[in-house]
This record gives sequence, structure tokens and C-alpha cells, in this order.
Amino acid sequence: MSSGRALAWYVKRLSVMQPGEVLSRVGSQYGLAVLSLRHRLGWTATNKDQLDLRRYGFCCAPEPRLPLWFHETQIGEAMSARVLAGRLPEDHWAWSWTQGSEVWHRAPDTGRIWPQRFFGSIPYREGNPYGDVRLVWEPARLQQLVVLAHIAAQGDATLRERAVASMEAQFLSWMDANPYLTGVHYVSAMECGLRLIAVCHAFDLVRAWLLQPDRVWMSVVRLVEGHADLIRRRVSLHSSLGNHTIAEAAALVYAGVLFPELPHAAEWRLDGLALLESESAHQVVPDGGGIEQGVWYLKFISDLYGLVGALLDARGERIPQGVQRVCLQSRTFLAAMTDDAGKLASIGDSDGGFALGPVLDHASTNPSSAPGLTTFEESGYSMLKSAGTSPARLILDHGPLGMPPNYAHGHADALSILFRAGGQDVLADTGTFAYSGHPDWRRYFRGTSAHNTVVVDGLDQAVQETGFQWSSPFNSRLKVREQRAGGETVLIAMHDGYLTRAGAVHWRGLLYKPPGLWIIIDRVTGSGIHDLELNWHLGLTPIPDGHGYLLEGAQSSIRLTVEGGAVTVHRGQTAPILGWRSPSYGVKEPMDTLHMAYRGPLPHEFVTCLLMQDEEAQARHAALSSLRSLMNEAQTH
Repeated sequence: MSSGRALAWYVKRLSVMQPGEVLSRVGSQYGLAVLSLRHRLGWTATNKDQLDLRRYGFCCAPEPRLPLWFHETQIGEAMSARVLAGRLPEDHWAWSWTQGSEVWHRAPDTGRIWPQRFFGSIPYREGNPYGDVRLVWEPARLQQLVVLAHIAAQGDATLRERAVASMEAQFLSWMDANPYLTGVHYVSAMECGLRLIAVCHAFDLVRAWLLQPDRVWMSVVRLVEGHADLIRRRVSLHSSLGNHTIAEAAALVYAGVLFPELPHAAEWRLDGLALLESESAHQVVPDGGGIEQGVWYLKFISDLYGLVGALLDARGERIPQGVQRVCLQSRTFLAAMTDDAGKLASIGDSDGGFALGPVLDHASTNPSSAPGLTTFEESGYSMLKSAGTSPARLILDHGPLGMPPNYAHGHADALSILFRAGGQDVLADTGTFAYSGHPDWRRYFRGTSAHNTVVVDGLDQAVQETGFQWSSPFNSRLKVREQRAGGETVLIAMHDGYLTRAGAVHWRGLLYKPPGLWIIIDRVTGSGIHDLELNWHLGLTPIPDGHGYLLEGAQSSIRLTVEGGAVTVHRGQTAPILGWRSPSYGVKEPMDTLHMAYRGPLPHEFVTCLLMQDEEAQARHAALSSLRSLMNEAQTH
């Protein structure tokens, strides 16, 4: 990061800090200076007298000490083949294990080598010369070892030996290549926490089959002690509170509970549990949704809370009330956000990260398949499921931007709609793609034009300050929620994200008329001449057909009609960026995007209809007229 860009980042970050946080961060900088001095003097190694393995019950136990929670009885063949070949469990990660220290430091996106020096001196934010740090961190979480351990536990003797040998080689290589406090893998306390949890679970499961038990367990003790000490010093607090905090707190509990023989174990355990309890009501709102407005991150912290709860329960210890509440309420919310095919709705940031890897299942959710309307008032989502031979699910986002004061993982997606029918995306979320290394793409994927909502005067609904900071957050409100006899349903919501900067307010009305008519009216109120655009990001191919489009690839016929502006279809456009999606972190691909544009005076309306059944024109006009009347009434109250 250049000095000018770094200064700008710090100025913007300081703008949201309270005085107490400023003092706390000054203290943290002093602590960082102390660590830097220790690193230069070589005072970082674990004391020799602490490495008598007979002192550590976790290392000497003949049987696994951790509860076993896995996704399936057998890991899929494709995933098994990947990890046995030295790759990561999820196939979109471009990394493969090789001998040599550089495998842990080579940036997957640029091929450059992250430096091997004191972690506090390594630039890693946007503008660094190495690459997207999230990509180099993924393999260093060592969660692939958990999958290998699961393969070993279920395989025959030959497969078991192969899997355990791979686990040991990767783990010991990581330890050799990353001396304590040296390199990019110590920058993030959360990354240290996830690595600590993964290593404990992985080697706990294969303890009976280790090929180099003394060397492995000594390295585990060193990692746990060093990581826990660093986490305790660098817990994410104040304006940095979020999913990072939960991962760090969970790791402190693990270290304290599993290694009570270490000098600071009791302190780690108490601090971790206290932080999990105090953050429980902050991170998960009463309806079970997440404060960060990122559904994937809610699953991430739900799994972390679940891991801690399972750890305590297995040892007969009391589970704090806050931990229990988060597990129960978040899983209910996640079940509602999961479709019948098991796909979790994509809303807000998602980096594809896991609490323990893709094998974890204690927080699995069975989708709620009952038709009807469900509204989560605090988190701000309404979900409507239709019945019939080709059931559909619509989600209307009328929630806040994200977690103040930075709103880091929120997207400018107020009043955005997601629509799935027959298990296929019709109106889709575009994803996340990258956190750093690609500032233009980061700005696009979290901005308003990448979502199924209205853009006014080319602006986002809030102001992007940095890749993880917004200002001028919008307010959204659900104004009408009405269910009528026969299943007809109306939702009307508004947001004020453009009021201060453009003098405009966006209203969105939705009417569902069974069995298959969906009407959406977007009304922008205000005065003067404005540029408006509405983007529909299509999971199916639009085929022009008269005054609308047939969406090709649907299991049953879906017709899309739009009115209110000049219509064009974009796919993979780069100047400006439009017509892209990111199916997984670090991956982007073109997608068809229907773009409707209008320039003129306000108020103005866009009208969109999705027809899944033949519908008489007269009935359609009547439904449209009814929705307009309800929106007129809502605007006057």
C-alpha cells in the first residue's frame, strides 16, 4: 500500500472510532512494537521445559477428545481425490501442496511471494504489491487436514497411511515455513484462530495412527500456545467487532479447555467464553439473522458457536446461555434461507470460508419448505414461497446496510430481490469475487448496479469509502405486508439511500397472485431530471419474444416482461463493468443482465412481471392497478 493510500485508509478508519478505541489501538501499537522487538531478538520460542508431552493430557490421550461432527458418512469421491492429491477440499481454490516453504507464501493470484519478516511490517490491505491476502490465507487455515483426517478414519489401512502421511507432511512443513510471528499468516488473529481449531480437530481424530507422534504433538503444542497468546493480544474489538471476533474467541476457548496445562490457559478460556457471551446478542439479532447482513458469515459464526457448545457439552460443562441462543436462533434463520436443494441464499459478502471445513455438520439446517410468507423484521428480509408443480421462492431485502460503524461486509442491495423457481436461479445475486487486489471489481460486486434493484444517477445507495467501509448508510422499511384469501400476497418497502445525495426515494412493491403471477413496481419519487436504471441479473438465458423474454433453461415456462425504460441485455461488459457474477470467491464469469434505463423527471415507475402460468391480460391489469393503489396509500402514511 502506498504511503498516500495508507494515510487515506487510516484517516477514514479514524473517522468512525470512539475515543476509547483510539486509546486501545495506541496500546495495541505499543504491544506490536514489543512483539517486533521480541522477534528481532529471537525471544519467541516456546520454553523447552514446557514440551514434555507427558504433561499434556490432550497429546497423551489414547482416544479422541473432541466431539465428532461431520457432514456425511462418506466424503464425496471428488473431494477425497482432491485433498489426497494435495489440493483444497473446494475445487475453486487454485492451490496445490508441494514440498518447499514457498507453497505457503506464493500468492495464488499473482505468483508473487509474500515476505518472510515480522508480520506487523507486511502490507496486506488494498494496494499491497503481493495479491489478495485472502487467497494465500485459505490453505494456511489447514482445514484440509480435517478432511484428510476424516478420510483416514473411514479408509482402509493403505488409504489411512496415505492420508495421515499427507497431514503430517503439510502440517510440519507449515510449521517449518512459518516461524512464530514471521510472515503473512500471523497478520490476522482470526486466521490463527481457525488454524488452531483445525489442527486440534485433525490430529485428535488420527492420534492412533500418527507416523511421527512426538514431532507432531510438540508442534501442535507450540502452535496452540503461540497462536493463543497472539490472539489474546490482538482480539478484534471496537469497530473491528464481527465474525473475526467470534473465531478468535472460539480459538481461545479451545486452547484453554484442551490445554489446561499451559500457563495462560485459564485466562484464555475465561476471556473467550466472556467474549462469545457478550457478543451473542450483538452478532445475531433476535430473529436469528446476522448483524453483518452477510448470510454466509452468519453460517460461519453459527458454526463457531456450535463448535464451542459441542466442546463444552462433551466435557459435561455448562454451555453459556448466549451460546445456546445463537445456535438455536441462527439455525432457524439459516434453515429459512436454505432452499429445497440445500442451497443457502447469497446475500452480502461471502468468501467461501468455513469454521472447520466443508465436513462440519453440527449446524446443518433442514430447509423450511412450507409455502407462504415469512418476515424477519430485525434482520430485514421477507421470503415468499409458492406451492405447485414448480415451486418458487422470492426473497425481498429490506434490511440495513450492515454492522455499524463500518458496515464492512454489507452490500448496497436495498430492496434487492432474489427469485428461484424449480431449484434454479431466475433473479440471482452476483456474489463477491474478491476483497483486495481488484479494487474496481470489489467496488462493482458490492455496489448497487450488481444487485437486482434501482440505481439513481449512477450512485450506490451508500458511499464506498474503502473495500470494507461504507458511509452514508441507507434506511430501509417494510411498509406493507399483506396476505389475502387465496394466497395473494403484497409487500411494499422503501429506502432513503438517495434522498440526501439525489433528492430521491425508492419504493418497491411486490404482488404475488397464485398460481404464477409476480408483479414488481419500482417507483422513484422526487423532483428534477434524473438517470435511473434497473438491473435484473438473470440465472437463465433471456430469449426475446414479442414484448418480453422467455427465460430459457427453466424447468417450466417463465416469461419476463419489463416496462418503463430502454431495455438492453449485457453480458461480460467491462467498460463500465456490468453483467458478471462470482459463483465462488476468486472466480468471476459473465452472466446475462437485463438493463432498463430512463432519463427524465420524477416520479417514475419501472414495471416487471414474471409469469409462470398463462394469465389473462385483464387479470394482470387488475393486479397491477391494485398494487399501484396500495403503494399510493403507503406513501401517504
